[in-house]
Amino acid sequence: MAKEKTKRCGIVSIVGRPNSGKSTLLNNILGEKVAIVSDIPQTTRYQIRGILNDDRGQIIFIDTPGMHRPRNRLGVCLVRQIEQAIQGCDLIVHLVDTTKPPGDEESLVIDRIKDFSGPIILGLNKIDLRPVFLNAYIEIWEKAKAKKVEEMTDSFILIPISALKGINLNELTAIIFKFLPEGPLLYPQDIISDFPQRLALADIIREKLFYLMRQEIPHSLAVYIEEIQPRSNNLIYIRAIILIERDSQKSIVIGKDGRILKEIGELARLEIETLLEKKIFLETHVKVKPGWQQDPLILRQLGYG
Repeated sequence: MAKEKTKRCGIVSIVGRPNSGKSTLLNNILGEKVAIVSDIPQTTRYQIRGILNDDRGQIIFIDTPGMHRPRNRLGVCLVRQIEQAIQGCDLIVHLVDTTKPPGDEESLVIDRIKDFSGPIILGLNKIDLRPVFLNAYIEIWEKAKAKKVEEMTDSFILIPISALKGINLNELTAIIFKFLPEGPLLYPQDIISDFPQRLALADIIREKLFYLMRQEIPHSLAVYIEEIQPRSNNLIYIRAIILIERDSQKSIVIGKDGRILKEIGELARLEIETLLEKKIFLETHVKVKPGWQQDPLILRQLGYG
């Protein structure tokens, strides 16, 4: 009988400043959308696990919120999620946007992970654009490690990629598999994510809000699913609550004659129907909750903590 090929399996945390392309990287590696994407900073507010299975084994990717200095209790929750992801992983991918100069947030990331005991991959993202700051990111890592890249061990690797265009993503996963430990798979091979359904549905609605609202009130809103109720074999009723902080924001979210809220609901419903493979009746309501980002009870209701 032929000997079964040894599998590799491990947890990989994707870290970086906001808008470096972490969620886009995860979605494109998996070939399926598991994390919402927007050019609004702090779009990702949860640890989102995406699971890649192939003949080599299994990679459990963790997409983390963007590293930042927290200004409220919500920010503290997000940074805590990053810390937990770093502590529990086998390998770190530090993803950077080479079209933007390194900043304070980049220093926060490097200070936190420079002494990580496992392998670190520096993903030099957006090389399909104008990666004018590529060398700057290499230099700050060399300063943090007090040595040149050539002098670092094999456990620190540079790779230029484009998360959006898919450039060098196969090479990236090959490098990751090389460093993962041999061992049994952690998830069944037919699972692509373990993100809780209620949070996933709320995130889809929040993504549509970001898409339509742009820069107006994205950080002041949140979404939670109040009710999911099957109405028949092929129809699910979903009631979603959109939280905002001020009365003045309510008319912006609803729009004239309710047009914004209606469009958000329609876009979200279509994606949720594809995800759940059933017809959806989606009901959305806007509630004003001043200071919700500081309220521990609301944050727990939203899935933080």
